[in-house]
Amino acid sequence: MFHAYMSVVHKVSRYALLLLGVALHAMVFSAYAQSSRSTDLGGLKSSYSSPIALSSDDLFLWSVNPDFDSVTVVRTDTQRVIATIAVGRDPRSVAVSPDGRYAYVANAADGTISVIKVINADPNRFFAALDRSAAQDGRLTTGSEPRSVVVSPDGKRVLVANRSQDTITWIDAKDQRILGTYDLRNSACNQPNHERHFQPGALAITGDSRYLLVTRYLSFTSTGGVQRDDMGKEGVVCRLSMDTWSTAATALANPVVVRMAPQNSGFLDTKGNATYAFPNQLHSIVIRGQAAYLPNIAASPSGPLYYKTDTQAFVNAIDNVEGKPGDAGDLNLHLGGRVPESGKQELYFANLDAIAFTTQSGGGYAYVASGGSDLLVKLRVLDNGALGFTVNGTTTRYVDLNDPDVLATSGENAGKNPIGLVINKAGRLAYVLNYVSRNVSVVDLDADKVVKVIQTESLPTPGSEAEKILVGAELFFSSRGNFVNPSGIGSSRNRMSEKGRQSCASCHPVGLTDGVIWQFNTGPRKTLALNGTFNPRNPLDQRIIDASAIFDEVQDADFNTRNVSGPGPLTEALPCVVTPGYPSVTESTIDPDHGLVIGQWHDFAEAPCIMTAFTVPNAGRPQPTVELPGSTVEVPGLDAMKEWQHYGIRTPSRPLTKQELLMRGGDPAGGVDEADIAAGRQLFQRARCSSCHSSGKWSASSKDFISPPADSDIETEAASTGANQSQFLYRYLKSINSYNLNVTGSGNAIEGYPAIGGVETDSGGLKALGFDFNGDGKGSGYSVSSILGTYNLQPYYHNGACETLRCVVSDVNHRSAGLSAQTDSLFDPKAQAVLVKFIESIDASTDPF
Repeated sequence: MFHAYMSVVHKVSRYALLLLGVALHAMVFSAYAQSSRSTDLGGLKSSYSSPIALSSDDLFLWSVNPDFDSVTVVRTDTQRVIATIAVGRDPRSVAVSPDGRYAYVANAADGTISVIKVINADPNRFFAALDRSAAQDGRLTTGSEPRSVVVSPDGKRVLVANRSQDTITWIDAKDQRILGTYDLRNSACNQPNHERHFQPGALAITGDSRYLLVTRYLSFTSTGGVQRDDMGKEGVVCRLSMDTWSTAATALANPVVVRMAPQNSGFLDTKGNATYAFPNQLHSIVIRGQAAYLPNIAASPSGPLYYKTDTQAFVNAIDNVEGKPGDAGDLNLHLGGRVPESGKQELYFANLDAIAFTTQSGGGYAYVASGGSDLLVKLRVLDNGALGFTVNGTTTRYVDLNDPDVLATSGENAGKNPIGLVINKAGRLAYVLNYVSRNVSVVDLDADKVVKVIQTESLPTPGSEAEKILVGAELFFSSRGNFVNPSGIGSSRNRMSEKGRQSCASCHPVGLTDGVIWQFNTGPRKTLALNGTFNPRNPLDQRIIDASAIFDEVQDADFNTRNVSGPGPLTEALPCVVTPGYPSVTESTIDPDHGLVIGQWHDFAEAPCIMTAFTVPNAGRPQPTVELPGSTVEVPGLDAMKEWQHYGIRTPSRPLTKQELLMRGGDPAGGVDEADIAAGRQLFQRARCSSCHSSGKWSASSKDFISPPADSDIETEAASTGANQSQFLYRYLKSINSYNLNVTGSGNAIEGYPAIGGVETDSGGLKALGFDFNGDGKGSGYSVSSILGTYNLQPYYHNGACETLRCVVSDVNHRSAGLSAQTDSLFDPKAQAVLVKFIESIDASTDPF
């Protein structure tokens, strides 16, 4: 029998139990709880990829510094930094060998692994440096975008997940050489469609070093599934057998795919209906005994958009890891935030980035890092490995890493955007890596409080552009927000969402896309990757925003903060701050407690009377300010977010070619043929793809005015047509006949590809934007999308009609859009395949047309 403090979690086929009249969806992984017990395999602890790691003796803590291209080493007994070591660009993961002699760092932007040798492990004389005997200057080239690295528990092998390359690299840890490459894209784990970009996410290895688990980072449609549907997608984990004694490239083999279905979220939509969510953004996996646990940002896109249901804080589980692995359900942590512990505020747990356990078998506790809410969430672990909340079905404990009212977590001690977590062997101390605040929070797990904060890198110079960009990052990744408020009046905290439910990064991980088609107000819309908003070669060149060109400024995203992540307009109008040009408007339903446009500087009591997408520009308006530790400069928050989007988002790198891998000492297996890329580029130009996809942002959509736009550029569809009534900039729309594309029964299919497109209705059931319903020649089409880095940004089209680039170029209407009366030069499937190779290669280094 389950204890009263637990609520039972659900596989899709199970119904949540009712306990004392309360629906307790809180989560026990039911299949796992009933079938197995956690065991310590062979006395060895499993290993997993992480941006922060402890040496096996707990003496040294290693953490990555992505913005500084370095790793920090902390001596844990003194909790002081003892070394900072330069590595490659954008380090994202670090792993330490069991004997503590080596550390391996995955440098995402360089396509390399830095091999660091610990030359002196005496804490008083610690010294470590790149092992120059390992490949080129201590770096092994493994493939494009290596974001996860892990060492096998037996210490024999190092495994690397190359996200853009779709490969796993297999390294001999004895002599630091690459043994081989496993191709995930063409494996059984990428069935039924090998044209899909697998994008390996996180890695974990069983304690006996016999099995490797690899997550697929983003979810694709399941068999029979469609976009814009809670039940339409599934998460995937690939299990591979390992032979760490073998030096053969085939030592990774026997792929087994584990599919994780959507689960009941435990929350109702605005109509009182149950909602489901599918696991997504699988960038963390930890094995404990015979179960694997995956914290993630689950998506519930059916709509209408509602802050309580859109994104969920799932921890999914897989049971029987070494037997016949299977989906063991989920735990939705948001359910444990509904009733806070005494003395704490009601907060939810946005963006689960990491999980760690106080024990490796039997009962204990688990802690989960909430990267958006700056919280460490505590869970109970039963003897059988099942998880539950610490108090009851509506309450679980959290540790606030960023509480301005507590000295230990305010100012320079604030922990902002926790992305990594590790717990020492005694299970009494947790180390939490905070990306934005550039520090590590040390948490006493007996008292559940922060006892120390270790600064790992410096903050920007006050008044610098770098300071603006960091403030922008802070707000982009935060689901809460703390702002300067001299008067203390009004809501200067938790403005980024309703009680910490979600942040911009919930749907735009590192500024890119979650791959979800959401039921937005204007219709089915893919989350836009923001790297293509500005031209990296011309900072003045900005794309018009949203598929239907409904925004002209980055700052217009405040509407999403208010209406998607927040509760939206008030039910009754309140007095407001008069907007210049609108003297007669003195009351408004604009919510004064959410968002980043306010009535007056430093005044949170009243909202502005007017907010519009076009007629009143939102850039430069009164807005909350942020003051970083050590600075006296107040940085305007909304404009800082624009600066971060302008300069802080890195486009993912293209796959490396066979020739590049070979020249850099890597394994050419899994590389792309340079000749195909060159031939594909010629086809791209011949087919006049560049007529739409040009300039450094690879989109012909360019803002050519200073806001606001001319009234003559703003249009709406006639209400009599039954279409959505949102305003749009018609000049920026181009039709390639993609309205209702690949939607069942629409008559607009791409031959040979499944009907998975999101249905063209808006959140109110009206016809979605994208078609000229009133026949005035001004409503058909969409703002030309950017294809900068598009290989890593699937699915494609506004409604997700295609999940592969091969599907896109198979669309004759699309590929012929720039040809006028010319012959279709891409009718041959072989030519289409070659063109795809070029499109897959487009990144920030590619010369544009």
